[in-house]
Amino acid sequence: MRVKIWTCQIPKPSPNLKNQWAVRHQKGKRNLRPDMRAGMTQRSPKFHYGSHYSSAGIVLFYLLRLPPFSAENQKLQGCQFDHADHLFSSIRDTWLSAAGKGNTSDVKELIPEFFYMPEFLENRFSLDLGEKQSGEKVGDVHLPPWAKGSAREFIRMHREALESDFVSENLHHWIDLIFGYKQRGKAAEKAANVFYHYTYEGSVDIDAVTDPSMKASILAQINHFGQTPKQLFLKPHVKRRSDRKLPPHPLKNSTLLVPHEIRKSSYSITQIVTFQEKILIGKANTKLKPRMYAKYVAWGFPDLSLRFLSFDQDRLLSTHENLHLGNQTQCAGFSHDGHILVTGAEDGLVYVWKISEEHPRASNRLMLEKVLCAHRSRITCLHVNQPYMLIVSGSDDCTVIIWDLSSLRFVRQLPEFPTSVSAVYVNDLTGEIMTAAGTLFAVWSINGCCLAVISTSQVPSDYIISVTSSTFSDWLDTNWYVTGHHDGAVKVWHMVHCTDIETISNSTSVGTTGGLPLDESPEYRLLLHKVLTFHKHPVTSLFLTTDLKQLLSGDSGGHLLSWTLPP
Repeated sequence: MRVKIWTCQIPKPSPNLKNQWAVRHQKGKRNLRPDMRAGMTQRSPKFHYGSHYSSAGIVLFYLLRLPPFSAENQKLQGCQFDHADHLFSSIRDTWLSAAGKGNTSDVKELIPEFFYMPEFLENRFSLDLGEKQSGEKVGDVHLPPWAKGSAREFIRMHREALESDFVSENLHHWIDLIFGYKQRGKAAEKAANVFYHYTYEGSVDIDAVTDPSMKASILAQINHFGQTPKQLFLKPHVKRRSDRKLPPHPLKNSTLLVPHEIRKSSYSITQIVTFQEKILIGKANTKLKPRMYAKYVAWGFPDLSLRFLSFDQDRLLSTHENLHLGNQTQCAGFSHDGHILVTGAEDGLVYVWKISEEHPRASNRLMLEKVLCAHRSRITCLHVNQPYMLIVSGSDDCTVIIWDLSSLRFVRQLPEFPTSVSAVYVNDLTGEIMTAAGTLFAVWSINGCCLAVISTSQVPSDYIISVTSSTFSDWLDTNWYVTGHHDGAVKVWHMVHCTDIETISNSTSVGTTGGLPLDESPEYRLLLHKVLTFHKHPVTSLFLTTDLKQLLSGDSGGHLLSWTLPP
């Protein structure tokens, strides 16, 4: 699905948005009605637009800077980039063109990348895109002033605008045009929304066309100029409710959080999960198995074995010996569906296993998929993220490596840390990667760009053991993070853009790169929002519930705390 271009003029929620949309909607109708008459021929039904709003050409126009679309763009233009003045180089100019300001034939719409992928706006691969007639060399896309010169800020605020009340109040109009009753017939003509007849589903039976040249021509028209989606609604779509009430964010309001001890165990709590309104915990050298959490895997035995046990009775289900060729397992992680187990060994190797459960009563069988080699020392931590198909591993050799879970190949290594890596975490919704090494805490994009980094303490012994972040929303208040420390402190961090630092009173908490060898300075800063002190032992696990009702923390002394906001 593509997103109608009228959302492009919503860079930031403001009182003027409604007027901007009205001008776009009415101006488009006024300018495009003559094209209806121009499209009337004896052989073709009348239409407003000869090209479609969602086509391969438009997608490649936007994704010009992002391989492999760069090469495809060149193929479309005869194995070279189009003239520099015709390339996607400015948000403002592209919007004016699509809004009908001097070009009524431009019907481009936004592609989904406008709401989640800042990389396509930057010329990170230094492609030679030529020079405009003005002499300006085409590089990164020129952004609106409110984006603060940051592609990531542009995407974040653009997504925020997409989720605004204004869009909610008008989204049904777009649905009517694309999927609804205004897609065809008299309603489409009245709304100036008629496209070339070949773009509509069922308008031509391609198998019945016998003329090879005509058939090739029709297929080329469909492939290069797009197709209208299937019509889903024959009546006006209902208006979306905009009175959504979201729960208060516990991290944003962490100054009000109150601790409650909800459990005391006889062992260190190293994992916290929630399942069917129950809170489940795991101890050292164990990992609970999704999705039902009826089993867990354990390691660290004298015989170097890995064992599956039942969660409720600790009953032994299966034993697996010599998995790491004489090396002890150090850490483990499961895929979200529980079918893949990843283990890290003391020799620096990462093993990926497929779990076979052919019969409910059969023992778990581990089948080795691949051994991942890149670390030079003991694996200290790892995280498996199935939504983004990633494995992230940390080691005593001060490195963090990202692997592809689908192809089981090396993706990239993050810059070397000044000390051993103690914790890694990947946010299921945003794809952000969090790393901890000693007192150094860093947040990275899914593509390995350092967003922010800070030294969390001046005391070396106060190192970070656990990290987490919110998975409630992929657009609302995503820039909040939590670290658990050896001294028992739980620290809440807020990530802000560098240009916003002056407006925040707690600017003294701004950190530096902490000795990380980065190619460029991070564009965001982490500010300490609150230190939660109640634990008397090192905080070994953290978990923020998806409903934002509570922050859970467990320590090495077996204390499980729930941090909640007052009713």
